[in-house]
Amino acid sequence: MVLLAHLAVLSIMLMKSKGKIMLVKDAKNFGVISTKNTKMGSTTFAIDAFACKVGSKLAKIEGTPCFTCYARKIQKLRPSVDQGWKANLAKWEQSDPKDWIKAMAFQINRYCFDGFHRWFDSGDLQSVEMLDAICQVAKATPQIKHWLPTQERGIVKQYSKAIPDNLIIRVSASMVNGDKPSFDHTSQVFYKVDPKGFECGASKRGNACGPCKACWDKSIDFISYPKH
Repeated sequence: MVLLAHLAVLSIMLMKSKGKIMLVKDAKNFGVISTKNTKMGSTTFAIDAFACKVGSKLAKIEGTPCFTCYARKIQKLRPSVDQGWKANLAKWEQSDPKDWIKAMAFQINRYCFDGFHRWFDSGDLQSVEMLDAICQVAKATPQIKHWLPTQERGIVKQYSKAIPDNLIIRVSASMVNGDKPSFDHTSQVFYKVDPKGFECGASKRGNACGPCKACWDKSIDFISYPKH
């Protein structure tokens, strides 16, 4: 009953933007938070993988994790996904960051029931401004743990504000079997070598995260993912 009441309240909640009242359905005009990631079972946010700044360069280099990017493959195979991810990026670019922050926080509060949200199951940070907006979303959803994997070292280094306690930024190694990046929380893709740090076990669970939430755990500094 409590959950049903909670859902009923959320379904009629209103959000203020530029002095106007925005209905729940209008929040998606600023980008869509997905609830369809079967691997994680968590809410996610994705943008065009072909718009990755560092990733697009790495995608041309054999031996990098981006060279065999699964998100790019999905976009080529599924036009509806391609359109949706491109639309999310366009909406970010066209929106006032304050409105985008409210819309993202609203959707995450409404749809994220397990308490874990992932940024960029496709795509990556576009700017320092986008990173700041994500930090503001995390602050507006303090009950949710946020995970942001990225290749955008430059953007992370440029960001001078404090990172919210409920947001973990994991900088990814640029090469498969690469060295640990010089950041507090990092990851790599490994292939035919022993994994370093914490080994992701999703491949042993039918490609599902299951109860493991290591990616969101700040006590784990380095995670190794097996190459797909």
